[in-house]
Amino acid sequence: MLKLLSVRNFAVIDAIVVEFKNGLNLLTGETGSGKSILVDALGLLLGERGFLSQIRSGEKSAFVEGIFEFAGDGAEELNALLAEAGIEGHIGDEIVIRREVVASGKTRIFINDRTVGISMLRQLQPLLVETHGQGEQKLLRSTRAQLELLDAYAGLQALRLEVGAAYAGWRDSLTQLQKLRAESDERARTLELVQYQLSEIDAVSPHEQEDDELMRERTIMANSEKILEGSGHAYNELFESEGSVLERVGAMTRRIRDLSGLDHRLEGIVNVLDESAVLLSEAADSLRTYIESIDFSPDEFARVDNRLSEIEKIKRKFGSDLKGLFTLRETLSQKLSALTDVREEERKLTGQFETAHKTYIEKATKLTSARKAAAHRMERDIIKELQHVALKNSRLTIAIDSAVAAKSFDATEMGTGKSDAIIDEGYFSPYGADKLSFLFSANPGEDLRPLSQVASGGELSRLMLTILTVSAKTVRQMPGGGTLIFDEIDSGIGGRVAEAVGRRLKTLAQTNQVLCVTHQPQIARFADAHFRVEKNIADGRAVTSVEFLDKEERVKEVARMIAGDQEAETTIETARWMLETAET
Repeated sequence: MLKLLSVRNFAVIDAIVVEFKNGLNLLTGETGSGKSILVDALGLLLGERGFLSQIRSGEKSAFVEGIFEFAGDGAEELNALLAEAGIEGHIGDEIVIRREVVASGKTRIFINDRTVGISMLRQLQPLLVETHGQGEQKLLRSTRAQLELLDAYAGLQALRLEVGAAYAGWRDSLTQLQKLRAESDERARTLELVQYQLSEIDAVSPHEQEDDELMRERTIMANSEKILEGSGHAYNELFESEGSVLERVGAMTRRIRDLSGLDHRLEGIVNVLDESAVLLSEAADSLRTYIESIDFSPDEFARVDNRLSEIEKIKRKFGSDLKGLFTLRETLSQKLSALTDVREEERKLTGQFETAHKTYIEKATKLTSARKAAAHRMERDIIKELQHVALKNSRLTIAIDSAVAAKSFDATEMGTGKSDAIIDEGYFSPYGADKLSFLFSANPGEDLRPLSQVASGGELSRLMLTILTVSAKTVRQMPGGGTLIFDEIDSGIGGRVAEAVGRRLKTLAQTNQVLCVTHQPQIARFADAHFRVEKNIADGRAVTSVEFLDKEERVKEVARMIAGDQEAETTIETARWMLETAET
């Protein structure tokens, strides 16, 4: 809520400081005293365009400062916005906004002594102040705000939070799926390359150290004649030929054995010779087997040579030895598995997306049905209330256009732009799948049209008050406990209608701080805080001042509003009676 407003050198205001209160704050005063100038100053503070003509004549700059207090659950969005801009703020705190318009055309803006841009003020404005009057009914022009009003009336905030959570889950799964599919072309190329490289390696399918084995086998086959000749000669020398090694060793063994009878120390040598004969005999047998195994075949030689050439080729292709080739194959296999898993991940994400979309549509459909049912009740309540604020011949319809029944979403088209367009149309959102419009006609025989096209400032202000009052039955409150401003709300009304407006302002002020500029005593009597705005002449210049009124001063001000400057005793008593009975 707005706690304090300080204005210097703005229009006819020299310097004023106003401390506003909770509840209903009323600004009264003579026509032209500067009541609406305060509203203009507040608008400047919250992002409205500044003009050099707003600077008081003879001054170099105009200055506006406001202290806003914010608290409660609704302050979360405001705190998040401040934090994003690097501005300190915590729930339960207050922020100080200052703006200065300089004659040179420059403007300076500060929030909690931190310089910010005009866009920051415009983002903050809906969270702090809503102005109704003089064409400033932004709330009624916002689809989101209109949905919030209807949901507040119907008590659908909890269901809308469920829809918001479902929307977040749906969009998250959509984002993941789109990201995965956006990379699909690159993955497909990688998959093709990996499969090709694996097929090349697997086509050769070498085993460990096969190249070394083949090289040895090829060397043997290439030298088979030399090997056969040499090993045959060795076999003959060892066993077959006359006077072979085995024959001579046998003869030596017999001779030493005979001598060992004369000297037993020769027995050890005999044993060694016997063992040598056995080993030589085994060597001869191995040579014979080896010779018999040698069977040179040109076809086998060609097979070995071709196989070796195959292995050398794959090694050169990948620039690696066999050990490195095996490591590469393992790496490629893992990559293939990962790429295959991505396909499974896509199927999984598609399933999650479809489930999340179904959940969102189900909850959004439920919300749409509840809104449509509540819209008819709200229409009746608003029309009934409008009769009390001089709009008895008016008509209002709450039109709801929903996407849930007519739109569909195909997960297979994600990322193509075909399905994404539905979201861009403004239907599917965290607030449901509806577009809502308040259609209004103030006079009989006139077509229903959007509010901004058919209602005057005063009519729109009273309509806004009625809608807010009807919605306030469910304790609608602005984020952070903000401020509602009604300017020109009493245009064209008086008597019982003005009193009805005052009572509705009083009701609305139970849940929000309300600032209202009025000329009607029937409205002023309901004030929780009453301020009188006066314009006087000082040193030949007009000067506007604002004064907080105590009980007796309020009596005099209400009497002035009833009868002008005539301070008749009956008028004073009437004013006193109006104030004393305001709560009855």
